[in-house]
Amino acid sequence: AILAGHADIGVADRAGLLADQSSLATSGHSGVDRLLDLIQYYKNEKAYVVWDLLLAKLDNITQLFSVNDRAHRAIQHFQRKLVHNLVQELGWEFPEGEDHLTSLLRGVIVSCAGRSRHEETVKEAQRRFVLFMQEGADQTKALHPTIRRTAFEVAMSHGGVKEFEQVMNYYKTTPKQDQQVMALVAIGSAVHGEELIQRVFQFALSDDVRPQDFPYILSGLSTNIGARHAAWRWIKANWQTVVDRYTGNMGMLGYCIKIPINKMADPAVLKDLEEFFADKDTKDFERDLEQAKEGLRIRSKWVARDGAALESWLIEQGY
Repeated sequence: AILAGHADIGVADRAGLLADQSSLATSGHSGVDRLLDLIQYYKNEKAYVVWDLLLAKLDNITQLFSVNDRAHRAIQHFQRKLVHNLVQELGWEFPEGEDHLTSLLRGVIVSCAGRSRHEETVKEAQRRFVLFMQEGADQTKALHPTIRRTAFEVAMSHGGVKEFEQVMNYYKTTPKQDQQVMALVAIGSAVHGEELIQRVFQFALSDDVRPQDFPYILSGLSTNIGARHAAWRWIKANWQTVVDRYTGNMGMLGYCIKIPINKMADPAVLKDLEEFFADKDTKDFERDLEQAKEGLRIRSKWVARDGAALESWLIEQGY
């Protein structure tokens, strides 16, 4: 009925069913394979509210269950197939007078397509990124702000030093704070290669980044499967520097603990977290630390419980 767009199943019902199945999977009352089995029937969905929820759940699965290259590639294949028709239909242009929800829908669909390496989306993102970075370019025409971060991330993840430095330069020269934040998150999300990752860490504590904006880089790094463990190691190695920088703002210390690991599901990280803070004064961020530990416990149990079943389901479905 969902696949056919049956009129009796409204937006609230379609979103509610997804939310409920996701909660059942997380709690262990159902499996993540059952959740993906349900999600594939939403490929003809048109409502932004439903897609926004769906893709948030799917991104969480991607982050947690990409425990090896095979699983990661299979989940990306699932994502590409899911959004293929809609990304073709919506395209990259934002017509004047378009319904606001349609514009938002385009943003989340193009984002999913870019992150899952949808071939046509990657090529178009790269083409538009080149146009955007040309001197004197009409930047809004080349890349609407709604999909700008996606193009930045695609260009960097498929590029190298040149694209990295172009985004860094954009951050340093744009006068708009929202664009600075967007660039910081994109840099963290898409940086790859040991040399560039280390440059991001140096940049994060430089005078170029306002202290209050440091978490935006961490937020991006937390979703970067190839860099988030390096980010956690860097936090540990530079913990005293971080403490000195945020003395008097203990909320920021809590962020520095929670954000880098909030997409991890490895029991070894939990053990490492406990051992690292065992001999440190944690009273000013004890609540954040305990939340980080509890989150790791829940996510680790979920992956241990459902990981094998998910891989089997993906293979059976041809992904």
